[in-house]
Amino acid sequence: MTIYNQIYKSLLKLITSGSWKIGKQLPSENFLKQHYKVNRLTIRKALEILANENFIIKKKGSRAKVISRRPVPKVYFSTSLDDPVLKKKRWSMIVEFTKKRSTSSKRFLNENIFQIRRYFYDNETPSYIATGQVLIKSVPDLNEKVFNLQKFNNASLSEILTNKFSFKIHKQKITSNSVILTKEETDFFDAPKNSAGTKWVSFYFDINDHLLFIDTEISIKNINIELYNKDLLKNEKI
Repeated sequence: MTIYNQIYKSLLKLITSGSWKIGKQLPSENFLKQHYKVNRLTIRKALEILANENFIIKKKGSRAKVISRRPVPKVYFSTSLDDPVLKKKRWSMIVEFTKKRSTSSKRFLNENIFQIRRYFYDNETPSYIATGQVLIKSVPDLNEKVFNLQKFNNASLSEILTNKFSFKIHKQKITSNSVILTKEETDFFDAPKNSAGTKWVSFYFDINDHLLFIDTEISIKNINIELYNKDLLKNEKI
């Protein structure tokens, strides 16, 4: 167990036992650093886990405060492409499944990864392109056949990894921006050259804040991103 996880568990015990009441301010980072004889970064990592689980709230310029003695379900990101009605009509075609050393993603720089790219269709209409990057050491037995199984054909990468390989996702971060489509993308969407699309990238982390995998999706549809509460540690059955 890492040092910051040990400190996290020590602080968590003070919260869940009631020793630190709801509304109580935590000691300063400087005090905690001296108490545990570690650097400030280690303390911040421990506090970040508590904040991600909504035990505490942190505001810039002030000390953290206890807001709950129980973990609150994590905030999860959903897009309008996750509509269950659409998913019933959806199917995918795998166009790339390779093992490679990552050179494009800073978060996986020089790591051995699986790269999986799939085309998704709603009936016969192109819907979006999904490109996933997964650390090989995290799931060495991942193979192309899994994505062609009927059960997983319309599933997202996160659904496959949590259901088939029991990945424990603790946290998700997402970025979204507009992009000019590449030739491959305009061909898929049958769109004019230099058409714009929406690109969103999801980063999935374990409880120790280690990056598990990245999922990038591109569409020309008007995509809405919503937040909803879900415990990411509980696998959803497909």
